[in-house]
Amino acid sequence: MSARRDEIVVHLNRPDDLVSTDPMRLLGDDADRARTVRGVDELLNELLGRRRVTRTKRVVLTVPSAVLTDDTAHRLTTAVARWAACRIEEVDRDARVLWRQGLGSLRPGTVLFLVGLLFSSDFLQPDVPDVLQQILGNGVFLVIAWVGLWYPLDLLFFARLPLKRERRALTVLSRVPVEVRAAD
Repeated sequence: MSARRDEIVVHLNRPDDLVSTDPMRLLGDDADRARTVRGVDELLNELLGRRRVTRTKRVVLTVPSAVLTDDTAHRLTTAVARWAACRIEEVDRDARVLWRQGLGSLRPGTVLFLVGLLFSSDFLQPDVPDVLQQILGNGVFLVIAWVGLWYPLDLLFFARLPLKRERRALTVLSRVPVEVRAAD
């Protein structure tokens, strides 16, 4: 895949393989060269697979020399930046949706938390048999209280972490120099 650690190399059979795939090519004569993953997705996945996405210094796209022109190189370079910008907008929208879902679930989650704590503390009174204290007071209702806050806190703090990493990778991809070379 990559020639050096600080660059990502993606081999394209056709310039439009960067942003599209044609599954029907799998049935044709050149099925061994058909792509099932778009080039931009391969770039993003390669970046996300690295420990630090910011260490990438260059993207190299190779295309057959028969289709390589200055115009093709310019279109491919521009397409990478445009695609990254569009994906950044999409990732930002997804992150905002998760944030709003987290905030929206905080109210019922807090109610469930308080109800669980209330019942838990009621079953921990000295007049309640020890078995019920352990099963209901220290068990079921305490778990219910914790579950009430688990989902909202997960959405607010953890569910967005992969999106933040993807956004960093897309920002790198939108700024990194793109070099187009002949594959032959």
